[in-house]
Amino acid sequence: MRIQVLDEATIGKIAAGEVIERPASVVKELVENALDAGARSVVVEIEAGGCECIRVRDDGAGMSAADLPLAIERHATSKLRQFEDLASLRTFGFRGEALASIAAVSDLEIVTRPVDAAHGLRLRSVFGRRTTLEPAATAVGTVVTVRDLFANVPARRRFLRQENTEAAYIQRVVGAYALAHPEVRFELVVDRRTALVTDGSGSLENALVGIFGAEVAAQMVPIAPPDELLPTQAEPLPLQVCGYVGLPTLTRSNRQGMLFFVNRRWIESRPLGVAVEQAYHSLIMAGRYPVVVVDLEVPPGRVDVNVHPTKREVRFADERAVFHAVQAAVRRTLALHTPAQGIPAVTFSPLSPPSLQRRLVLADPSRGASAGLRALSQGAGEERFPAPEEAGTERALPVLRVLGQLHSTYIIAEGPDGMYLIDQHAAHERVLLEQLMTQYERAAVDVQVLLEPLVVELTATQLAVLEDYREELGQLGYRVEPFGRSAVAIRGVPAVMHRRSPNTTLLAILDELASGGRGSSRLEALAISTACHSAIRAGQELSLGEMRELVRQLEACTAPRACGHGRPTMLHLSQQELERQFARR
Repeated sequence: MRIQVLDEATIGKIAAGEVIERPASVVKELVENALDAGARSVVVEIEAGGCECIRVRDDGAGMSAADLPLAIERHATSKLRQFEDLASLRTFGFRGEALASIAAVSDLEIVTRPVDAAHGLRLRSVFGRRTTLEPAATAVGTVVTVRDLFANVPARRRFLRQENTEAAYIQRVVGAYALAHPEVRFELVVDRRTALVTDGSGSLENALVGIFGAEVAAQMVPIAPPDELLPTQAEPLPLQVCGYVGLPTLTRSNRQGMLFFVNRRWIESRPLGVAVEQAYHSLIMAGRYPVVVVDLEVPPGRVDVNVHPTKREVRFADERAVFHAVQAAVRRTLALHTPAQGIPAVTFSPLSPPSLQRRLVLADPSRGASAGLRALSQGAGEERFPAPEEAGTERALPVLRVLGQLHSTYIIAEGPDGMYLIDQHAAHERVLLEQLMTQYERAAVDVQVLLEPLVVELTATQLAVLEDYREELGQLGYRVEPFGRSAVAIRGVPAVMHRRSPNTTLLAILDELASGGRGSSRLEALAISTACHSAIRAGQELSLGEMRELVRQLEACTAPRACGHGRPTMLHLSQQELERQFARR
């Protein structure tokens, strides 16, 4: 094929794909432009997850009649004049690509008025076709409206998520910049409903309340300033670590609660994430992640922001020094606010045989002991293994005799053909999953109604997942109602959760579902997550009777060899292998 120059429309669409990935990318670019213009108030309005309409209103400096037409031209910017200016850059924008990219894939309208103008101006660009300027009545500042995003790029639009999910991405963007700029008032309106608002007082603590809610903000503390040089330092580092970090009691099941800023620019940085996670080492459970807001003040010449078109990635002149500074600052803060940890104490027995028996009879009296979920007999405590016909199906596991527990995590059992190591968490998850699904199939899910409703604050992502799974939540016994702008009231939960805190468990389940979950259907994904977060944990000491009861329940399962997430519940060391290892044959 012959080489030819692409037309401007094609060039614009291709270039826009590098900068504008989804509606949240549009909001990010427009919010950054508003902040660069000196805005003290930024209002973001979206409809249909941002696909139908995005409107960003600010009270910044506005644009003149000479600047407005250039604003949507590619590589036109007021932020720098030459490449060397990047070494002293203090603004968010500098590429001159954002508005041009947005204009190429949307119906774009800009209404603006500078302080010294008697009236405003309006400019419209319909998928790259610009109209003439016209006068407009408007307040000082700029209003940018983006309609029908990606309507001329249907392939990109098909890859967008559901409206609630896209709205959650946008809320995370607005929330991030509200935390980076507490002196600016932010408001986000989703489908004509206020989803987020901060007061712009300049207090980061107030901004945390506006973004995360009062309950989460109460568990966050300011990063402590350094009191001395690190052993490897001869002089203070040319950077400052500021922000807030969550106490070890505040965790998430994903990294969405970890926000990093460099000179108040929101960035993504795997090394900084590792630094924070290492600072929390031994303070939080494996698989849980902290909530932090970390802002690095770095001389512009020691950080390269010209790495990626989205400007979300940066490079530091001294990556190692930055890593250690963040790790030390977070660890120092946690040491000041976290008491010395003692030996964990067992406060309850999740498989207490009498309470388990009563709960099963209440849930379904017809099942009794014959379904395999049998309580320990009240007597000498001797094991009674059921006959095969008692379970009604061919046994999937052999009869096992419990011997003890290893590391408060694995149950050691003997079978007719060798030794078994059973993961107590995975095994209990399988038991609870089958119990929950059996109740659902019988339309008789056992619900534990709370004496008093629990009110819990949710993040934007958690709210979106809750709305998406509202029907499935009701089918599995959750009774959750809206309670204000970003909170819900928990009135009931599935009975399998009776030993767990309903509020923290629900948050963990919503976080897991937000990451995709596991299962062939939405209902199954919710059931798997519910069972997982309701099951006993690794590191929890069990009595011999509790271990026997758990093994009994596992024997009665239809698929006992794996938990809902696909992890094995047990390992088998055969008699033949034991004899071979001990050179007996």
